[in-house]
Amino acid sequence: RTLVGTFPHSLTRRAMAREAWSQRVAFICAATGSAVGLGNVWRFPNLCYKYGGGAFFVPFLLALVFIGMPILTLEFALGQVYRSGDITAFSSMNKRLRGVGLGSVWCGYMVVCYYVTIIAWAMTMLVNSFRGDGDHFVWAENPGAFFTEKVVGLGPMLTPEGDLNRSTKIVPQTWLGVTLVWLFIFLSTFKGAKTTGRITYFTMALPFLLLIALGAFFWGLDGATDGIDLYIGQWDMKQLEAKQTCFGTPCSEAWPDAVGQVFFSIGVTFGVMTAYASYNPINQGVIADALTICFMDTLACFIAGFMVFAAVGVLARAKNEDVATAAGGSGGLGLVFISMPEAFDKLGEDPFGLSLNFRKFLAVVFYLMVVLLGIDSAFSLCEGFSTCIADSKVLKDVPREAVIAVICLVGYCISFGYCNDTGLYAFDTVDYYINMSMLFVGYLECLSVGWIYMAKEQAQRIGWAAWTCTFGSMLMASIIAPRIGLGIGGFSEHAENGTFLGLILYPVLFLSGIAIAHRHATQYRASENIKDSSQIYDLLLFNVESLRSDLNNVVGAKVGNLSIPIFWSLLVKFFIPPILMFMLQLKMASPSFGNYENYHSWYQGWGLFTCFLPWAMFALGLFFPAAYENLMPEKEVSLKALLPGVDTESDDTAKA
Repeated sequence: RTLVGTFPHSLTRRAMAREAWSQRVAFICAATGSAVGLGNVWRFPNLCYKYGGGAFFVPFLLALVFIGMPILTLEFALGQVYRSGDITAFSSMNKRLRGVGLGSVWCGYMVVCYYVTIIAWAMTMLVNSFRGDGDHFVWAENPGAFFTEKVVGLGPMLTPEGDLNRSTKIVPQTWLGVTLVWLFIFLSTFKGAKTTGRITYFTMALPFLLLIALGAFFWGLDGATDGIDLYIGQWDMKQLEAKQTCFGTPCSEAWPDAVGQVFFSIGVTFGVMTAYASYNPINQGVIADALTICFMDTLACFIAGFMVFAAVGVLARAKNEDVATAAGGSGGLGLVFISMPEAFDKLGEDPFGLSLNFRKFLAVVFYLMVVLLGIDSAFSLCEGFSTCIADSKVLKDVPREAVIAVICLVGYCISFGYCNDTGLYAFDTVDYYINMSMLFVGYLECLSVGWIYMAKEQAQRIGWAAWTCTFGSMLMASIIAPRIGLGIGGFSEHAENGTFLGLILYPVLFLSGIAIAHRHATQYRASENIKDSSQIYDLLLFNVESLRSDLNNVVGAKVGNLSIPIFWSLLVKFFIPPILMFMLQLKMASPSFGNYENYHSWYQGWGLFTCFLPWAMFALGLFFPAAYENLMPEKEVSLKALLPGVDTESDDTAKA
């Protein structure tokens, strides 16, 4: 439903002035295309194998329902009502939160800069899928060596003397692929949402159909059931315990990895979904959209897992070896670039006996699917950054085409660092550390909407002393409780004891702070003679419930849509922040932190830089919000100004 007449004139003009999707299905295709990407085919099956097969579904689905979906709903709602990207949305809540939005779009931009190299490798494999010698592919002799030597062009990380290999040798095929991908990103986004929406009809629908077709094909072959049994038939719950080791890392990392997979899968904390939603009608229902995107992405994850593991089972049958042996040792990239090529080649042998031409067709279909899955995710990640930059006051008179061109050119230059013969080391390191940035950004997003939105109004009802105690108790409890728990248990045989202590300590610390805040609030309300509302409600729920009410007035039942439920408020305020902080500390306490894969300190430093820069961005905005003034649009508007019955174009309403 579109009830423009019920909204203030300033809102109507704001909505009409902004370019919009041609229709709702275009937005759904674009958002689904962003969500369903290489992570579904590359990352998700590998995590399932690494963390006990079907057992990984437990943390994944819990993270999706209780963390991913609420944050996705939040980003959709903020994008629609504020008509801009993350930086503007969080600034409109409080100008000191500008760094939260900037940190999110930074994550997305850094991901796309290395993401394009995977697409380039897939393009190289696509071209090589047409090649063969006799009855075998060109990679038949050793698929692993072919990938590292002929596709990636991998050189040594260290010199013979043990120093860092500072090679700047460009791998031609990777460079060419990256160039083509960035050109496609520019052509897909420079004209705006309508053009992007039309392109995603193809780049989303076709790879989804190809994924289903390939899954059905492999599922019908001998040995497929063995691979699927490895995928979902074995629920080894011990693979989720801290005292166990999963391929060199503590198995308890399954939990933060599950959250990271959810964030990657549905595209939250990158600024993408906020940017895409900003081109929606102002009062489009966000609950239905969020449910649709989550369902499509989860379906794609499961189908991709079936397809990959069925192929691994077929490979094991052709090689006459155990299916775990066929799957092991190749890692996430290895499933796509080593195991799958080997499976295509082995389909020519007994008991399958498929012709080389048919196997070439299968390989071409598979790598075409991988390329298309990557492409629409890539230009969506760039869109999150470009929307914020294009909306800024400093570039208001610069044509969108020029802004997109500069953004793509800068990203292309950063991607050069992944195009040389040591680029895989930098890529792998950043991919590991960027997960921590996402956890931190998600934590800040929930703090912003759950605790800081309308903080001034809340303080007028309970007093600043009570507000400080309330917010401080949650902040300190979410940091101290997991730190003590991990300090006691760590990754040892006492891990469960430490976790249990942390779970007990958090509510104790939090409720102790709330008790102190309640006393301060009682004194303040008595002195101000405030009796018009519940003191407990004002302490704990005033800001997040005010936000939920304001959002529902714009996108909920007031305009004929499903309303955001109160359960969302409880998750965003009380559940998600401490969970994400615990996951973040779990990652940072891991032996891999600072020494990932024993890579040289230069690569560790690059990964840590990309990880912690959003922290610095947030800190700068917190203490010096004026530093980001030029990134703001000319007129900021608060959510209150968008409600029916309010007609103002004054940007004073946006000030905290």
